[in-house]
Amino acid sequence: MDERSALVAGGARLRSLWTASAGMPLRTRVISTGLAMSQGKPLSELSAGELQKRRALSPPPRGPVSWVVGRVTPGAVIETVQVPVRDGRTVSTRVLRSASGPSDTVLIWYHGGGWALGRPKDFDPLLSFLVEQTGCVVLAPDYRLAPEDKAPAGVHDCLDVLDWAATGAGGITTPAPRIAVGGDSAGGNLAALAALHARDRGLQLSGQVLVYPATDLATDRPYRNAPILSGEDMDAFEAFYLTGSGLTGTDPVVSPAHAASHADLAPALVQTAELDPLHPEGERYAQTLESAGVPTRYTCYRGVPHGFLNMPGGTHVGYQAWWEISDTLRRWWA
Repeated sequence: MDERSALVAGGARLRSLWTASAGMPLRTRVISTGLAMSQGKPLSELSAGELQKRRALSPPPRGPVSWVVGRVTPGAVIETVQVPVRDGRTVSTRVLRSASGPSDTVLIWYHGGGWALGRPKDFDPLLSFLVEQTGCVVLAPDYRLAPEDKAPAGVHDCLDVLDWAATGAGGITTPAPRIAVGGDSAGGNLAALAALHARDRGLQLSGQVLVYPATDLATDRPYRNAPILSGEDMDAFEAFYLTGSGLTGTDPVVSPAHAASHADLAPALVQTAELDPLHPEGERYAQTLESAGVPTRYTCYRGVPHGFLNMPGGTHVGYQAWWEISDTLRRWWA
């Protein structure tokens, strides 16, 4: 592609992204469009090698970046531990805690990124805030990602970290901690699967925080031209994750919406974003939990796209969502 063609294509993409973000407040619209443009090629056009390079693109949460993504709360102790999991492996897990010593409350946070992108460190602002507000210990596993590791490799890592945490997390927590699970997008999917796993093995969780979760990998998503995360992006993520795995989107191993039963699960907070192709399935999953008798709080945040939790300074409701999570955790652990 020559320079003129590249400029024309870039201009067309900018117009498309700007149009897709209609309905947002101006600040959110500008930041969302700029973020999408900075990513370069659409996700569906990336090779496996390009996908790997994109994982390291997130800048550290220092000014002026922190004005958008939030700052890391001073005083939070951040370290990395190796958690033993099945097949003799270990999973690198980011630990955030206060300096006061072990806690009897634990939040296991599974990061988003379509099972192919994302890193635990990208959530330091949110997770250090939750440590400060609740006094919990946060464990954020760096689970295996696609396309190098297909489903259910990442699921197994996440479930094994939960099982390890339940035994006292190697002394990081008290011996029998009270545990909540949480995550956003693909991480919300993994948190929902972890809640099902906990119920099936008799582990009583305090709760599950599901932020714009992908709960049904077989669903049709008619809202395609969405900002930040498009329908084509979701198609690409699911292809990276499932193609060659032997699993389909209807398998409950990867789709919590297809579990045989949702009864007796831990209480849930489900947050969705109005301008997000995952909004309908997050809302349906909240309704499914309620119908099964699970205490469920559902909140749809208006005028924001997928990923708004990670850019609270660029939206009118991002910090409100942070406070809703911390308030809910405190109630569960009261």
